[in-house]
Amino acid sequence: MPYELDVEIFGGLILSPHNRYRPFIGSVGISGENIKYVCESRRDVSAKTQVDASGKIVMPGLINGHCHGDMTLARGLGDDLTLGEQNKAFEGNGWFYRYITDEDRYFSRQLAYCEALRFGTTFILENMYWGLGQDSVKAMAQTGIKGGLAQDIRPDFAKPDNLMHERTLRDFAEDCRSHGIVPIIGSVSEEDFEPERLQRISSLASSFGLMQTFHMSETQWRQAIVLEKYQGTSATLLKKWGVLSDNMICSHAVYVSEDEIKLMADAGVKVVNTPLCEMKIADGIAPIPGYLRAGVSVGLGTDGAMWNNSNDIFREMKGMVLLHTINSGIRTLSAHDVLDMATIKGAAVFGQEGRVGSLEPGKSADIILIDATGPHMTPLRLGRYENVASSVVFNATGADVTDVFVNGRHVVSGGELKTVDFAAIASRVTQTSERLASKLCEEGWER
Repeated sequence: MPYELDVEIFGGLILSPHNRYRPFIGSVGISGENIKYVCESRRDVSAKTQVDASGKIVMPGLINGHCHGDMTLARGLGDDLTLGEQNKAFEGNGWFYRYITDEDRYFSRQLAYCEALRFGTTFILENMYWGLGQDSVKAMAQTGIKGGLAQDIRPDFAKPDNLMHERTLRDFAEDCRSHGIVPIIGSVSEEDFEPERLQRISSLASSFGLMQTFHMSETQWRQAIVLEKYQGTSATLLKKWGVLSDNMICSHAVYVSEDEIKLMADAGVKVVNTPLCEMKIADGIAPIPGYLRAGVSVGLGTDGAMWNNSNDIFREMKGMVLLHTINSGIRTLSAHDVLDMATIKGAAVFGQEGRVGSLEPGKSADIILIDATGPHMTPLRLGRYENVASSVVFNATGADVTDVFVNGRHVVSGGELKTVDFAAIASRVTQTSERLASKLCEEGWER
């Protein structure tokens, strides 16, 4: 008798945005790369692999909309420094570029993807500090994670008008898409804002059907640069110059007024915020409640290990709720609000909500299982006073994830990553990090 399914996950607590997070004990069937069904009873089907999810929460894989994997090798070196102070401290060595190789950066990214997968992230946006050509795609594809690659439009940061050649951009986009990766243009920082430059970048993005991302209104000093140069704010200037559009992802977006939020919402602009990073490097508090009220799609990110130290979207969810509770009052954000940011709204940032972000038939089988038997997850309740969504947001961490499926492929099983040799990657990055620390000692660098 032929198998009807490739994988059956049964007996777990299903939690998904498609029914507004109403939890129920049920099963999920996977056929090939897609979800075949989600139901409240176990079906009489045959499956090649059967996964008993009793005592576990089954939910869609999480979306990390902003990460710099190149900086995993420098974890902890940014402690107790603002972004401006880091720029001054590390500009002399090009943010460590002088001391590391492309191969070092390759494994640094892979370590970030290993951490993300192990902690339940199935889609991640890599904001590349430096391009690695086809190895950028390879680093992501080998680990089994989904995601996007943001290729900086400037081959050389110091020459912002020297944009990537169209042929190179076309090859990049085609290579990404052939591996199921979303190609994205990384635009210029606010200190390099010029109307003609941004219009050229916007035209290139449109020509190849690409989204573009940039760090917008992240710090007060960057905001001041734009204000002094053009007597305006970032969103108003982008609107004035005709480049504010629905293919734009604004990272951080901290210092934004209500008027700017309306402009962004009307244009269909997306936002990715990294709440723990904003706190750690004292960026500020983004107007997330205002974005949500205006209908802006908001996703969550971790940023890189220089600015956050960890790559755990569960921590970001809890941090987001607590930050805005203390800043704006109780009930400002709900557990469901941040679950949306980590799943369906995070997917919408990248135009992927039709494929990922919820557990529904026909969608990609990007699924995570969370151990709900630990003392910090006990008790769980169903019914009128259920607390499953609350437990995921306020109690769980990435360490509670036991299993991860990406496109139906079982990439983490029993807490073990199955796609790459994590120990070898970790050893390699540790050696690089120690060498980097030695070089910084030789520079005489001190915090």
